[in-house]
Amino acid sequence: MSTAASSESTTGQAQSVSFDGATLDVAAAVAVVRASVVSVDTVVQVRQGPFTQEGTGAGTGLVLDATAGYILTNAHVIEDATSVSITLIGETTARTATVVGTDTTHDLAVLHVSDTSGLVAAPFGSSASMAVGDDVVAIGNALALDGGMTVTRGIISAVDRSIETDTGSLAGLLQTDAAISSGNSGGALVNAAGQVIGINTAAATSSGTVTASNIGFAIPVDDALVAAAALTG
Repeated sequence: MSTAASSESTTGQAQSVSFDGATLDVAAAVAVVRASVVSVDTVVQVRQGPFTQEGTGAGTGLVLDATAGYILTNAHVIEDATSVSITLIGETTARTATVVGTDTTHDLAVLHVSDTSGLVAAPFGSSASMAVGDDVVAIGNALALDGGMTVTRGIISAVDRSIETDTGSLAGLLQTDAAISSGNSGGALVNAAGQVIGINTAAATSSGTVTASNIGFAIPVDDALVAAAALTG
């Protein structure tokens, strides 16, 4: 049986695409969510001993509410930022963003942009419907590379994972073998229908005698939307 998935907002509408539920069509899934994924760039103050110097950071965000101009990303993406901007796919001019609020317990933050032209709200699915072995696609601003977002594919490797990160503990995460790199944080983990089911947030790295390969983590979207509602409410 084929089903259709689409996303829409008052300021823009993503295309509808038909899917065969038995097959992952990566290009079709990406087409549904692509317009809702934005790059997030920051200017930060970096301390080196007694000195402080200016640095830059990069991550990814998702359009949470196109009408209100809300963007969802990770809290660690905008940590210590003195300025934040977002850029839509296909555009070269950045838009200034302000931080509405952060939830460090879930590593989430909501940004706001005044210029809402061209924003398309992300098509959110349900993380509760995902099972180990389900196909997923990760989309994000990996390594802040020029030329657009990076897309990788994989499966749900595990659910309800708990990890320790540089900024604290996270619990109840989805684990995936879709490649997640620096810059992917705050990006979309989507199901075969192109619906966002997770917010990419961390990846395991090798250290010393410990080897890690293709182990990434995402915040379940069901939890992320509850946290975002509290920040914007």
